[in-house]
Amino acid sequence: MELLLLFSSIVTLFILLLAIYKLPLLFSPKKHLPPSPPGALPIIGHLRLFFTSTPLHLTLQSISTKYSNKCTNYIFLKLGVRNVLVLSSPAAVQECIYKNDVAFANRPRSIANDYTSYDYTNVAFSNYGPLWRDHRRITTTNFFSSTSLHESSGVRHDAVRCLLRDLYNTTTTTTAPTTTTTTTTCTMNNGGEVDLKMKFLELTFNTMMSMSTGEAVGEGLHNTSEENKCFFELLVKDNQPTSLFMIPGDYLPWLRYFDVLKIERSVAEVSRMSDEYFEKIVERFRKEYYAEKKSKSVLDVLFSLQRENPEQYNDQIIKGMILTMFGAGLDTSAITLEWAMSLLLNHPEKLKKAVHEVDDNIEPHCLLKDSDISNLPYLKSIIQETLRLYPPAPLLIPHEAAHECKVEQYDIPSGTIVAMNAWAIHRDPKAWPEPDKFMPERFMRRDDNNKSKDIMFKFIPFGIGRRGCLGEGLAMHIMTLALGSLLRCFEWDKIGGDDIDMSEEVHFFLVKAKALKALCKPRLEMLNVLRQV
Repeated sequence: MELLLLFSSIVTLFILLLAIYKLPLLFSPKKHLPPSPPGALPIIGHLRLFFTSTPLHLTLQSISTKYSNKCTNYIFLKLGVRNVLVLSSPAAVQECIYKNDVAFANRPRSIANDYTSYDYTNVAFSNYGPLWRDHRRITTTNFFSSTSLHESSGVRHDAVRCLLRDLYNTTTTTTAPTTTTTTTTCTMNNGGEVDLKMKFLELTFNTMMSMSTGEAVGEGLHNTSEENKCFFELLVKDNQPTSLFMIPGDYLPWLRYFDVLKIERSVAEVSRMSDEYFEKIVERFRKEYYAEKKSKSVLDVLFSLQRENPEQYNDQIIKGMILTMFGAGLDTSAITLEWAMSLLLNHPEKLKKAVHEVDDNIEPHCLLKDSDISNLPYLKSIIQETLRLYPPAPLLIPHEAAHECKVEQYDIPSGTIVAMNAWAIHRDPKAWPEPDKFMPERFMRRDDNNKSKDIMFKFIPFGIGRRGCLGEGLAMHIMTLALGSLLRCFEWDKIGGDDIDMSEEVHFFLVKAKALKALCKPRLEMLNVLRQV
């Protein structure tokens, strides 16, 4: 009897959920939606298509290729209670995000962002409106303008020098001579094996920390505070839940009550720990600011704004801006540098060409500087081609339709999530000849901003439109300076002579390379320079 009652309850609940799912469709006017895969199931919709181990961006590419309109590559998915429009071609990006920029300028709410966006007030996840425009103006003017990038060049130089010093110490041995002099001699090894994944993360962390707080880079993480070390570990640990697209509870809200995968608990815990850290940072540097012990940093600017308008620029806003800088600039730049080194090691002829360009344009026995980057077009093209082949966030940050609108002949419902599949767009054979081939030369004739009309919609690693990444210029400076410095100062080779595994590891919305280890040896002509770094 009890089993029968339980079965009846389950059937009743299923019928009720089905009714909730279907009733709005019965009373709403017929809409002309973009192409959609057949076989959407009640309640879960097309979620069944994602019950696979294939990376999400590849699954979406496969679905779009099979079911979308071949001209524009729109695909419309019903994922639980959410509508999702996937863009997989330059034409689709141009139509949606460029021509209808304002209509799709909002950000969707999600479980992850509920905890990490400071109530959707930071510039990355706030909706389009006065608050977002104000924060965008502040960050663009004070942190990412040409003037600001020039002023912060010293921070980048110090962070790169710290990386070079670390690599030099790893691959050399210093022994004291038998004489009574105080000098030391450096005896070269045959090269040392280095873990570049962690080195690049330390580089970007040191850069973001110094820019945000004004703290000197110094000797890097080896001699930093325990507080900073703990925060670094929190940011880079493998189980950090930072998904921006596919947390099941975002599409089936009742799953949040069960949290079987403990995703929400993990998000909440990481958010709590990050907030505690930023609270300490803000309090410590507020005391220094009001004691007039200031340095030109992000916190310095934000404290000055807070003094003028304490309600508009409260501590929540300040912490949100700092977190956005770390979230956007830490992993993404480090991942790109790792892919770039992997590609160069697998293509020694490209590596040799890049080294020759650096050597030909930099004075002998000198380190690379920010001002040298404009004279190194091939080096910049290597970074751009790496971003094309391996965009670190292949689906970017999703947009959301602020209201019902029309895209070409299709009706797009209000609240629809818009996901740009940058990975698919960057490997579209209609847009890129030999799309899977590493060819930095394809970017050599592009303008400095890489936004010429023939490429602006088919190369979108930083997004596009008014919600594009504000830190694009900073990221390109960091990555180009770091990569050029490594080629300038060291010789590089693969371990064992085998090609580096270029298969992808998907970590939520980020796509990472396998752990990159390589043989590193200081170049003889740069030994004296490296000893003094």
